[in-house]
Amino acid sequence: MIGNNVLVGGDCIIMDTDCHNLDCQIRLSKAMDEQGFELDGHSAKSAPIVIGDDVLIGARSIILKGVTIGARSIIGAGSVVTKSIPADCIAGGNPCRVIRMR
Repeated sequence: MIGNNVLVGGDCIIMDTDCHNLDCQIRLSKAMDEQGFELDGHSAKSAPIVIGDDVLIGARSIILKGVTIGARSIIGAGSVVTKSIPADCIAGGNPCRVIRMR
């Protein structure tokens, strides 16, 4: 879910899934489910991303699955957000962490 008045810089990646299973045996098996889709992609872990209102995400940032970014926070350019960020703060880095509260 993306809130109101969210600004996302260019070339950002927002991924709510791993895209592939982390088990190499499943990735290599090419096994299919009942509907004809590869188990690799369908068994990958997914988790929702929540971005609060009035958030600014700097260019080339990466937001990974299961993360919540609190309202009115700023994510610095090039950050890799692996864990949730509280509201009203400035955060950045790889991995992204709170730099200071606003």
